Amino acid sequence: MFVKIRLKNYKSLVDFSVDFLQKKGVAKKAIFVYGENGVGKSNFASAFYTLYESIQTLSVRRVIQTILEKKYEDKEINEEFIKYFSRNLRDTESIINNCKTINSDENMELEFDFILNGKMGTYLLVYDNEKLIREKLSYVLNKNKCVLFDLSENEKIINKKLFLDPEYADKIRNMVLQYEGKHSLLSIIINEKEEKTEGYIESKIHKALDEVILFFMTMSIKVKNGDKGERGALRLFHPIVAELTDGTINIDEQVELDNAEVLLNEFFTKTYSDIKEVYYKRKQENNKIKYELFFRKMVYNEILEVSYEAESTGTLHLINILPFLLMSIENTVVVIDEIDTGIHDLLVDNILNNIIDSINGQLIVTTHNTMLLDSDINPEYIYSFIVDEYANKELVSIADFEDRTHPNLNYRSRYLKGMYGGIPHLGDIDFEELNDIFKLEGK
Repeated sequence: MFVKIRLKNYKSLVDFSVDFLQKKGVAKKAIFVYGENGVGKSNFASAFYTLYESIQTLSVRRVIQTILEKKYEDKEINEEFIKYFSRNLRDTESIINNCKTINSDENMELEFDFILNGKMGTYLLVYDNEKLIREKLSYVLNKNKCVLFDLSENEKIINKKLFLDPEYADKIRNMVLQYEGKHSLLSIIINEKEEKTEGYIESKIHKALDEVILFFMTMSIKVKNGDKGERGALRLFHPIVAELTDGTINIDEQVELDNAEVLLNEFFTKTYSDIKEVYYKRKQENNKIKYELFFRKMVYNEILEVSYEAESTGTLHLINILPFLLMSIENTVVVIDEIDTGIHDLLVDNILNNIIDSINGQLIVTTHNTMLLDSDINPEYIYSFIVDEYANKELVSIADFEDRTHPNLNYRSRYLKGMYGGIPHLGDIDFEELNDIFKLEGK
């Protein structure tokens, strides 16, 4: 799990660091991030997705090249597929163009400290205006933390114990030189894992490297993408959980659809008073089953059948984030930006308070829901963005502000008074004056 993040010249976070380490060297299992609009909450969440993108650049290149080489007859499908990959995963040049702080001549740096199975690790990525100029991974190989590799323009250090096969080690070194500046070493290894038969690469590399790759690859991330919607990665125990609203499955997978139906019934009948049943309409075609999600709801004392498509923004958002919440129970990292979008404060408060004891991985969310501050959630898990007069930004646990020997602290009241930062600076707005700006004289 992540214990410290350091960012330099990353979007609006010019010189930023945050610590998620608890006492006894344990990572905090839940992080709730508050802050006024535009302060950098979404940028902070996006840093995890940029990490994920950085280890996927070569895989994305391979997939797009494969599509172009096959020259599908349906050009619209071909173009849409490429757009999908370009929208959801970027190459190194696009990462720099989209993530480097505007007008900054200094390098962009992302550094992540993490703990896996009680072992500490650090992964560093450094970009200039055009390319990746440094990549460094430190982790425990046998007993002690050491440098697994440190690749820069001037020096290329790769630990001799990292690869178990000398010939394969030489192959990777050549690929590092071939793709220098364009693709990270982790992206090269991951692409190799995807191209080769299962288990082949695992037999060539030290298990410590495979542990780190698995940790990064199994992150589930959902972040805002400006006016272009959302971007994300979701790693699931079963594919159907990623398509809860509709889709097509093989007929022998119908038991999984039954399980999804039970899951949604259990969740929605306990979170919505008007929802009486959740079910799938199914249509069999040959050996396939097409399905679509429906609700039976009480509307003006009458039970009505409602398709998921007619549901509110908040309900659809809940359906979308439910798989992410479930993944936090697994031993993985989950990042959700603006978890409370369209959802009632009481409902968000109830969901997060119910799940927190079941988290076995790490759940990191950004939110505006101040009810969490009044709940039983450990204040060490709650962070707020502090901005000084020079616009320097710091993300601090609200527990660090207080002497917690006082048993009756009202964190919500103190937060709303601005004692922890993270709230908008409010002033009176004269809407009549705003309206008059566009009134033409003489009318």
